[in-house]
Amino acid sequence: MNRVPTVALRVAVAAISLFFGVNRLQAQAQKPASSPPAPAEAAEEVRNPFAPEPATALPPGMMGSDVNDPRAKLAPGLYDAGETSMGIKHLTLLKKPDAFQLGTDDTDNPKVQKTLGLLGMSDTSKIPKPMQLVLAQLAFANSDLAFQGNHLFQGNFYGVSIFDISNPANATLLTSLVCPGGQGDVSVYKNLLFMSVEMPNGRLDCGTQGFPPDPAPPAADAKEQRRRPPAAQQDRFRGVRIFDISDIKNPKQVAAVQTCRGSHTHTLVIDPNDKDNVYIYVSGTSFVRQPEELAGCSGEAPDKDPNTAQFRIDVIKVPVAAPQEAKVVSSPRVFIDPRTGALNGLTRCTQRLGWRRARAPEMESCSTSKIR
Repeated sequence: MNRVPTVALRVAVAAISLFFGVNRLQAQAQKPASSPPAPAEAAEEVRNPFAPEPATALPPGMMGSDVNDPRAKLAPGLYDAGETSMGIKHLTLLKKPDAFQLGTDDTDNPKVQKTLGLLGMSDTSKIPKPMQLVLAQLAFANSDLAFQGNHLFQGNFYGVSIFDISNPANATLLTSLVCPGGQGDVSVYKNLLFMSVEMPNGRLDCGTQGFPPDPAPPAADAKEQRRRPPAAQQDRFRGVRIFDISDIKNPKQVAAVQTCRGSHTHTLVIDPNDKDNVYIYVSGTSFVRQPEELAGCSGEAPDKDPNTAQFRIDVIKVPVAAPQEAKVVSSPRVFIDPRTGALNGLTRCTQRLGWRRARAPEMESCSTSKIR
């Protein structure tokens, strides 16, 4: 099993598509029309997050880009961009299957508002239409890759596509598994496929209907609404899905392990002394769900609740012969400050070492603990 790092687009996708990013735009949309935004707020509302940032000044001695570099004059394009390479040959281009396309570039197409609604955006009236289109399209973004034998597994925010790459120049799509929920990072081990799910539109049954958006709050409460998780839903899924791919053209979901923050990404770990199980190390970066939706979840700060779901990872144990019995077996605090015991030790180290001149004792204490 091999995994390929997530493509660069994931950075933008994670920043825009996750619930709080969506709710932030939504909260701006809920400001009453009778109260015009301040100039700074107005500029923030229409700012395009994908616009190129101004180039920063280079440090002394650095010369910057070379206009003679063959990459400097490449033509832009979505499917026909100019190319140059060294030690690698481009064999073929495969577009996303139709199942993973929004299906329109028209900002007024009803599909745009329908998709935004599934992502929990109850009011988009103040979000510029071009940005609405971008947000809707990101619901179908490709994310991660995994390989096994002659098969390529392409994760997508809307599911997984499986390709036969036995002839790389003529790769063929075997199946598209539609299963929304965001992120879509994938790993493969033997006959098992694992997929990360983070966004609030994921359902236990892989349904595409999502959940109704929460009602728009009063304007005075809009700012607080940004910080609230969506209303609890018993059928919502956020965590790691497990599929049996014994029939490569017909994957079957055999388990769905819930976690408090979903799974932004995960790592598959094999213990050479444990041939019967594999382990999935889960990193969650999104909001903490309500305990009414998943018992035991808490988003409180560590000083208020030592059992908070913040500042930890989750470890899922998966019996290879009985993946339906997969469960979270550990939630280690890998960044505890060993000197103070603070759960958010890394955050505090960043503050101490980055915001003021560090002293030797502080630097010595800023180390990570072992996973227990």
